[in-house]
Amino acid sequence: MIAVKFKSYFTSYLTRTKRHTSILLKVIKVPRELQRKNPSQIHPIRKAYAKITGYRPSRFLIAAIVTGLSIFLLGGGIYDIFMKPLVVLPVGAGRFLAYVPYRINDQLLVGSIGVMILYVLGSLGLILIYYSTRRMHYNPRHASILMGIGTSLLLISFIIVESILFWIMHYQ
Repeated sequence: MIAVKFKSYFTSYLTRTKRHTSILLKVIKVPRELQRKNPSQIHPIRKAYAKITGYRPSRFLIAAIVTGLSIFLLGGGIYDIFMKPLVVLPVGAGRFLAYVPYRINDQLLVGSIGVMILYVLGSLGLILIYYSTRRMHYNPRHASILMGIGTSLLLISFIIVESILFWIMHYQ
């Protein structure tokens, strides 16, 4: 993190001073022919390099990417991509199952997507619980409503995921 700040400060400092442009051109590795022919073409390259080295994504974006990736992995997204499972399991007489009975290690696409949606609901419940604890001092009524909604989302998602596992193991 310190190296990124130093690098972005270093490049912005060098772009402001004209006598150190040769050092910056060595860092960016611009060909000498381009440096001698038209120096005005180098300025956009320097600006783009300074923007790229100085970019810092927000905490919210990083947290959303990590949460989405973990939900995708826990829901069986890699299995869905590589194994290409059936969408639903036809049982007969127009009935379909969203899971493979008695087989924990097999899954269907609908069951996998359903579990991912339930994980998203549980994560939203945890986020609402977190925000309700942060707002407890400012508006206790609003915080208690958020706490109730978050707890109910978390419990509903947990109970449904556990019942799906129970149905898989004890299919009748």
